[in-house]
Amino acid sequence: MAKENLTYRTLRLIARGTLKPLFRLRIEGAEHVPREGPVLIASNHLSTLDPVVLAYGLPRPVAFIAKAELFRMPLLSWLLPRIYAIPLERGAGDLSAIKAAIRALNQGLAFGIFPEGTRSRTGKLQPFKTGAAAIAARTGALVVPAAVIGSDKAWPVGGGPRPLKPVRVRFGRPLDFGHLPLKKAALEAATRELEAAVAGLLPPEYLPEDFRKELLQGQTSEG
Repeated sequence: MAKENLTYRTLRLIARGTLKPLFRLRIEGAEHVPREGPVLIASNHLSTLDPVVLAYGLPRPVAFIAKAELFRMPLLSWLLPRIYAIPLERGAGDLSAIKAAIRALNQGLAFGIFPEGTRSRTGKLQPFKTGAAAIAARTGALVVPAAVIGSDKAWPVGGGPRPLKPVRVRFGRPLDFGHLPLKKAALEAATRELEAAVAGLLPPEYLPEDFRKELLQGQTSEG
């Protein structure tokens, strides 16, 4: 496992003193995240705040992709590499993101990925792309499903931070896709499994109608 550098450790301490009181931040299920070995953290995506609260909740350093233009700004050009952010040129495509993830995993970092591909404007979970499953199949990384709840209200798309709006992060049990063949049908099936695992961590109001029906059916059959 990669060790936290001084900048990352310092920012984590600052986050500990600010995020919890500002957003009433709660972390659940961090014990499910492996402390060693390659691991993907696959989460829904609602807000600019999501990578920050996910990194805060993890017991190990995590790399996220960031827009390459951010790395050309004076302060961020110094800071982003020190918090393990990986630059990706706009329009570079999924293959570049997959290569970046593989490099981070080979360095002993966790890698955070938002399989929806973009922030949800409605708050509802969007269909997942197959990138996370492909990375796991290539590297043998375990995939930890994660859910961020409330960040859409604490820092909405197009708006600024709204303190005291509660945010919760949930981590689920790891999924093992390392045995998968790199074929479309297998990757699609694994992606649907991951999508369902993330959906299971979210409250019903964050789910599209089809997931809500499945959840209701499951509760009915259990009863």
